[in-house]
Amino acid sequence: MPSSGDRDPGSGFGGPRYPGTFLLALREALAKLNWTPVSWKGSSVECADGAGLKQEIGLENMYRRLRREPRERWPELLAEILASVTPDVANPPDDLNGVGDRLLVRLGPAFSHKEAELDVWHRSIAGENVLSFLVIDYPNSMSYVTEKMIANSEHDADHWYQLALANLRQRTQPDCLQVVHDESGLLQSQAGDAYDSSRGLILDDLVPGQKDDGFYVIIPGRDHLLTLPVTEHTLMMAPWLRAVASKMYGDIPYPISPELFWVRGGVWHPFVIESDGDDLIVKPPLPFLDVLRKLRPDFGQDEVSADEDRPAEDASDEPDEHDDRPPPFGDSGPMPI
Repeated sequence: MPSSGDRDPGSGFGGPRYPGTFLLALREALAKLNWTPVSWKGSSVECADGAGLKQEIGLENMYRRLRREPRERWPELLAEILASVTPDVANPPDDLNGVGDRLLVRLGPAFSHKEAELDVWHRSIAGENVLSFLVIDYPNSMSYVTEKMIANSEHDADHWYQLALANLRQRTQPDCLQVVHDESGLLQSQAGDAYDSSRGLILDDLVPGQKDDGFYVIIPGRDHLLTLPVTEHTLMMAPWLRAVASKMYGDIPYPISPELFWVRGGVWHPFVIESDGDDLIVKPPLPFLDVLRKLRPDFGQDEVSADEDRPAEDASDEPDEHDDRPPPFGDSGPMPI
């Protein structure tokens, strides 16, 4: 019978979790560091260094960090990542009571591989495509909080989530949102600490006065939060901002979502914009229609229905030939950044 160190790496129920090129690169990186794989566990690998000290390293986060990098660089990058992993990162605490000051919230897409063994805690932000995770932050890395850690603590998940948001507020400078496009007033979080997208969760603290009308928000990647407070001036810019998100999403590391969201009072609503030939079909969330009527009082009940069975309007509908009012959404607006 083969030893545990010789078992098929990255496999488990349902077959291999990761591509063979990643696992080969990982073996090469471990050898470069003089680390020995002791036990492959599907979503993690237990290793021993030259002194015999054992650490269990999660594979999911490393794979997510590498998958958009050139594959020929994977062994080098993996060696750099592993060399920066300290024992407290590799072996996170069983519960959270001793690390509450290091808890933060990280936004991300749903895991591409089932974390059955780690059982990472998460909360839906906007459907199942954008999730928030609790993480323990370290100087050069972070580790995910699991359901087991929360169960072993003295509090429920919401307690730790609110604490993580409080920590995020405390480490966020008031001027972290900077105008990056003068014509539109587009704001971008520029903290540069790997938690920029997470600041979409505390926009009301950063931009007071928008609790009634909310924000247009895009988070194309982990390090990118761009937002427009919804005003009469920015109301028509939704299609443009959606195009910015789509373009950025394909070009940046740690991607999250190419979609546009409307965020009000901490609640995230997908703001759907679809193409139909040369037309754009805009489907705002139902609560947004009240904001639309408030900011555009000339846009009356005949144009927009709040019927719950019809939660969105088709912005490609032809206007009445006698109606010279501009549509609330259109392809006019600022040039892409």
